[in-house]
Amino acid sequence: MNKKRILGFSLVLIGAVLIITSQTQILGAVIGLNQISSSVGLIVGLVFVGVGTLLFFAQKGNYAQKILDDRKYVDKTNELKSVARDMGYKLDPGYNEGTRVYKDNQVITVIPNHRTVSRGVSQSILEALATGLPNFRRRNR
Repeated sequence: MNKKRILGFSLVLIGAVLIITSQTQILGAVIGLNQISSSVGLIVGLVFVGVGTLLFFAQKGNYAQKILDDRKYVDKTNELKSVARDMGYKLDPGYNEGTRVYKDNQVITVIPNHRTVSRGVSQSILEALATGLPNFRRRNR
């Protein structure tokens, strides 16, 4: 399990405990000085359960695949770099051909140094980011 799911599960448990121990009558509760702490416990418990549920079910998205599925066209290299960064790839700029995109220690693709790229180049880069497989041509020797 990743950290977000563990944190989400923990928040749901803490929220459930706060709701159960608040002992506030949900319907027709009279708010007085002695009831403020239990009302606050109920509200905080509900917030914990809500945030915990969101964190527990939050997924790390495959942004490149979503762009390909929606048939969108990303022509700016800065946007391609942002997609790669958001997907957790390591970027290494400073090469003549462009910014290298790494998964572990393997080069997946190279995003050119130009400001914009053609539709075919963009699609090739997005496919490499979506699959995690290199998009380089292999020579038959």
